[in-house]
Amino acid sequence: MIQGILTFQFVLNTTDSGEISPEFRPIQIIFKEGEERFTKDNFADLIIDNDLFATFYQHTTGVYKLDSGVSNFYTGRLKETPYQAFSYFRQENDGSQFMTIAIFELDDEIELFEDIFKDLASRLDVIFQTLIRAQNAKQISQISNVNIRLANELKFTIFQIERLSRLDKLQKVALIYNSPERLKMLEILRERPILKEELKSAIEKIKPTINIDILLRPFLELNLVRRDWSKGEKDKKTGIITNQGEFLFLVKDLVLARTPSAYLFNHLKESKSELFELYREKLNEFFLKYDPLKEPIEETRKLASILLNPDIYDFFALLRSNYYPLDKIPKVFSDFAVTDILLDNLKKLKIITEIPLKEKIEGEEQERKWIALLTDIEPLVIFPEYILPYIRKAFKDPEEKLPISYDIAKKAYDLLETTYPEKIEF
Repeated sequence: MIQGILTFQFVLNTTDSGEISPEFRPIQIIFKEGEERFTKDNFADLIIDNDLFATFYQHTTGVYKLDSGVSNFYTGRLKETPYQAFSYFRQENDGSQFMTIAIFELDDEIELFEDIFKDLASRLDVIFQTLIRAQNAKQISQISNVNIRLANELKFTIFQIERLSRLDKLQKVALIYNSPERLKMLEILRERPILKEELKSAIEKIKPTINIDILLRPFLELNLVRRDWSKGEKDKKTGIITNQGEFLFLVKDLVLARTPSAYLFNHLKESKSELFELYREKLNEFFLKYDPLKEPIEETRKLASILLNPDIYDFFALLRSNYYPLDKIPKVFSDFAVTDILLDNLKKLKIITEIPLKEKIEGEEQERKWIALLTDIEPLVIFPEYILPYIRKAFKDPEEKLPISYDIAKKAYDLLETTYPEKIEF
């Protein structure tokens, strides 16, 4: 969970003796709602000066000129407090330097919030430039207004991050399909039971800094994977113990698929709207050509990214149960979302469809455009029967690179049998 977002201006103060005293001067410091441990004047338990300077160093390494605009991002664990940071550095053309730090708990998957934080950064660029002009002109009222706007931006970003932190089951599936590391994990788990450490080593080849427990979280929360400890086997000749440790077993598989919205279809049918036949034609045209098992993974990742965008997901959820005229789209987007762009993106991905219909408006026949959900997104849960021959091969084949023991093979079979009746509800 995010703890707060802190903004600083880096200044070099000159003491009476002529010495330089660097300072991170707070601009706005906003904590999550209900936070009582920290205050704007006392947040040392969250981040201290050593970590501020260390983060600043990461940003400014290689920055040699103070008369040019520079900006970059950094993520890393804080040294002095038990948190991790996602930070943004901005240097303006006049040499003014700003640093914005979002602080998270160590088990947070901060990559999930990257788009939200980078959207904030683009707005901060404008705010910092306005602040510099106001400071140079000594416009106290303008400085105050900029501070109010900055505080509101930080509060809204924390709200967006907290909203994305509370994922439902469908969004947890999207976490798997939106991550190259998790997709690789799923590919490996589809082949055989595997030691957690072996899986970790395989995924570190893609990204060396991964946290295997965070990556496994949606698999475990959705009951796709079970864990069990193996005491291993001791080689009689060498005395070496193999296959010892925590094993991971895939017991359910799933595909993120497009489906017609049965609720919306029946709703249109029962309303006897003229839209119904036009809508049904659109559905037939799309689903006669669609096969979820042949969908390119790139397209599935696009679907997953939609589910992990708070603004789009809210609108998507709304359209699951109703349809709307284009000129009366409900205001469910954030203040910073451009409705036309979002609608265009959803149309290009064939999530929504636009249906023109001639209607009488104020006594005149005019064409009105309606927006309806063309494809719902649902996980298809699959029993991984395909894995059985792989388990046999991993146990019996002497040339197998990572062989498994009889006990692990039996455990895999037993888990598949006992979990077969279990349902995953979405």
